[in-house]
Amino acid sequence: MRVQDIQIGETYQVKVPQRLPPALRHRIPRTHADFAADMRLNLRRGDRFDLTVTGTDPEGATVDGYEATTTNRVTLRLTADQIELLDLPAGPEYEIDGFVTDTDGNEVTLPAATTYTVLPAVWLHPLEEPVPLAPSTARFYRARVQAQATGMTVQDVARAAEDAQEYQRDIAGQALDSYRAEEWLRTAEVEHQEWLRISALMTDKAMKTYAPQSDPQGMTPHS
Repeated sequence: MRVQDIQIGETYQVKVPQRLPPALRHRIPRTHADFAADMRLNLRRGDRFDLTVTGTDPEGATVDGYEATTTNRVTLRLTADQIELLDLPAGPEYEIDGFVTDTDGNEVTLPAATTYTVLPAVWLHPLEEPVPLAPSTARFYRARVQAQATGMTVQDVARAAEDAQEYQRDIAGQALDSYRAEEWLRTAEVEHQEWLRISALMTDKAMKTYAPQSDPQGMTPHS
């Protein structure tokens, strides 16, 4: 997106490239929070996440913002009474840093945020923009279905199509909250449609078992 089209306070999806620009790869973090954000951004290469924009720099075409996350780690500063109760030496301040659980040992999930600075504005996209599937990726999954279908009867293929539809429905629910799951949904859609196509082809041609050699659209995973 163009930086002038980005609204402060709005949330966008950020598409992180596989290779970060030198300005981000080589910058030296000033604080622990900066270091954690840079590490998380590095792990996000090739992925997407939601960013709420807190500031823009039209001259540099960059934005600042935060990603809503969760954690079960907290840092608790001890009061004077607690320091005295624990019989700690007077003078310095103390804090407890660790993970929060309930009395049964279950992790407690707390809201948190990761703050990013100087992200390229061109990485931002509208939330409603779908995650695309590359044609080469779609071709690979179609070829994989054909390999799995080889030797199957039309009844076997029909059952596989039903299973693929059920899997697609399961992933669709996850895709509401995850860009990674949305990518899986695209591949699940391709696989389901390919099973349906093969089933229709076998019925139309009265094929006893499926063979890619007899399929006008037959292929191999690496073709």
